[in-house]
Amino acid sequence: MAKKVVRKVSFLSKLFSKFLVCVVLLLGCLIALKASPSLRENLYKYVFKNNFSFGEVNTVYEKLFGSSLPLTGTEQTALVSSSKIEYTDSKAYKDGAELTVSENYVIPVIKSGIVVFAGEKDGYGNTVIIQQGDGIEVWYANIKEIKVSMYDYLKTGDILGEADGSKLYLVFTKEGEILDYKKYI
Repeated sequence: MAKKVVRKVSFLSKLFSKFLVCVVLLLGCLIALKASPSLRENLYKYVFKNNFSFGEVNTVYEKLFGSSLPLTGTEQTALVSSSKIEYTDSKAYKDGAELTVSENYVIPVIKSGIVVFAGEKDGYGNTVIIQQGDGIEVWYANIKEIKVSMYDYLKTGDILGEADGSKLYLVFTKEGEILDYKKYI
């Protein structure tokens, strides 16, 4: 009984300290923005003209403070696979690559990140875009049925769904620039 009370107090103190750190950082930023119009103008230019990487922020936050979710002990069972995509042939397709995979291939996540798009894209079919911790966005396309939702945090090897047929399309981008797919698959 005493251990449960200590665990609850420890959990609450960690949660409260995370909350206080967030409040102090927020107030510090608001004071700095209010005091300096040039800082405010530069921040607005940066925020509205650049691509913001939620994956990078989440990676840094988890290294410094632990999980971004305050609940512990509520682990869900997830389907996990190898993080390496197995294919027999690859060729350029639009902005990325077309991989020939086995029929109804189960698509794994190459690297951990946050889902920033889940839906249909012209020429690609059902598509999931994951923003990885290193700032690279990976498009996984031609998925039969998408098994993830927007803003899900996926770890390396988690399952996105099955390939629709024997084709899987991948596109790699960073800050709006198309990257050479050969470096990443």
